[in-house]
Amino acid sequence: MYALLLWSAHSLDRVMFEVVSAFGTVGLSTGITAGFPTAGKLLLVALMFVGRVGPLTLGAALALTSRPRRYQLPEEPLFIA
Repeated sequence: MYALLLWSAHSLDRVMFEVVSAFGTVGLSTGITAGFPTAGKLLLVALMFVGRVGPLTLGAALALTSRPRRYQLPEEPLFIA
């Protein structure tokens, strides 16, 4: 966000809205994105990618952790007549 503030002459609230919107991938804009230099646009693209992939990766990492069981399921041979 600070880089976008340095690269543009827009106010903090408008730039922050663009950054949060890009990270949240909500598709909203104040219309100042076209005024950013190429580096600023690439930064917004990177924020969109991280906002899209980051939470999914974190959720998958937390869901796939294996924890040791504190119990053991009973085992018995099946008898089918």
